[in-house]
Amino acid sequence: MTVETVGVMSPGDMGSGVGGALKKSGLRVITALDGRSDASKQRASDEGFEDVGSLDDLVRQSDLILSILVPSEALSFAQDVAEAIVRTDSQVAVADCNAVSPATGKQIGDVITAAGGKFIDAGIIGGTPRRGATPRFYASGEYAPILGELDGKGIEVPVMSGPIGQASGLKMVYASLTKGTAALYASTLMTAKSLGLYEELIEEMELSQTGTLAAMERVKTVSAQAFRWIGEMEEIAATFADAGTSPATHTGAAETFQQIADSSIGHERVDSVDTSRSLEDSIAAMLKSAD
Repeated sequence: MTVETVGVMSPGDMGSGVGGALKKSGLRVITALDGRSDASKQRASDEGFEDVGSLDDLVRQSDLILSILVPSEALSFAQDVAEAIVRTDSQVAVADCNAVSPATGKQIGDVITAAGGKFIDAGIIGGTPRRGATPRFYASGEYAPILGELDGKGIEVPVMSGPIGQASGLKMVYASLTKGTAALYASTLMTAKSLGLYEELIEEMELSQTGTLAAMERVKTVSAQAFRWIGEMEEIAATFADAGTSPATHTGAAETFQQIADSSIGHERVDSVDTSRSLEDSIAAMLKSAD
């Protein structure tokens, strides 16, 4: 099939950036904004999305739907899409691009397939095109070549030869390092601050761990993503457990991100995070509960 119309749900930071890149590459990009936030509506408008209103119309008009959500919403959205597929008698291709375990991905695939849709397992690695990045959408499963048609249209799409679960599994092990490390950095600095040893730790790292200290600067903006990364760490922990390795590292990371999400700066988002705040001030704010 030829992909001409792509439905994107939802136009968050990544979704809006990807949709905007696809739009600039000549594709029709649509979304369904019924019940979505004003911020989502604004991002969709900024990137040139066409709002078709309802999920039924999104399913009916799309050749391919990209599900780009927080992990906790991935399965429920798939169930909603499946119901719309049945109502509209559609055979739309649906790519689950969320940070979920292979087991969750297979569950989502079963839901879409049972309804008559074509399921694609996908995993996003890289930043949003909103900030100049070109993310890679790894794709696996029988219908992965459909997503592969988007390769070079503002995103890269490596099509994997393996079954459903390969793309989501790769995303899990990759993010276990990148975001897991961010959780370790944050929890280390928060603990040092609580013990009154923050300055001493920084001074020692300036002597012996300058590269790590520089990397720790990213913790300043973790507050804008912590709410998303809780579920992602839980999915990574489930992936590790299913693989026969310990999930404990990433259940702990989920707890760290939960603490940050519940902190005085946990309400921040990528468009509103205070990038001028120092690392130490960020850590102090993460130790304070929201009012």
